[in-house]
Amino acid sequence: MVRELGGDMPDMGSPGPFRGELGDVSEGSIRTAAIIRWPGHIRSRSSYAMFSIMDFFPTFARLAGGQVPADRPIDGVDQTDLVLGRNDTGRREHLLTFVGPALVAVRWKQFRTYFADIAPGRSGWGGEHLLGGTGGGATPMNGYPKVFNVESDPREEYNIGAMYEWVIGPVLKAVAEYRASLEKHPNPPAANLTRW
Repeated sequence: MVRELGGDMPDMGSPGPFRGELGDVSEGSIRTAAIIRWPGHIRSRSSYAMFSIMDFFPTFARLAGGQVPADRPIDGVDQTDLVLGRNDTGRREHLLTFVGPALVAVRWKQFRTYFADIAPGRSGWGGEHLLGGTGGGATPMNGYPKVFNVESDPREEYNIGAMYEWVIGPVLKAVAEYRASLEKHPNPPAANLTRW
C-alpha cells in the first residue's frame, strides 16, 4: 500500500484519471470536486459542468439578491441556474490558466489547449514518461499549441492539435476577449512570494 501512495512521499491526493498534480497547470491539477448543499433549494445530483472558483462571487451575489460591480470586468460568471438545477451545462465554456502573469493554457468545452510546454504526463508515481513523437503528449511544441480532449483522453497523452485544429479558433477568441479587457482594466501585478 505504501508503494502505491508513492513510497516515502506523503499522500498528495489523487488527480483521478486526469494528468497532473498540485502545482502544475494540467487538468488533474486544477479540476476539483465540489459539493454544494442547500436543503429545499438544491436537489441531489451530479454534474460535469465547468465551474470555476471565480464563479462563486457572481453566483452568490445573485442568490443573495446583490449585484456584482459593473465598473470593471469580473472573471466569474453567474452559475445560479446550474447550482439550482435549472440546467446541467452551466454558463462557462472556457477557463484560462496562468502561471504568474503568463497565460499558458485554455480549457474550452472538453478541449484543453497549452501554449507553453509543461512536464510530460506520468502514469503514477513510478515516473514512467510518455515517449515523444507525432501526436504524443510529450512531443516538443515547436511553436504550435497542444490540444487534448480531456473527456476521451484524461491523461492528456494524445495531442490532437493537428486533427482538431478548428479548436484553436474558439480558444483564441476567448484569449482575444481577455486581452481586450486588459486594455481598459489591466491586471494588478501577479503575486511574487520571493519578494517581500
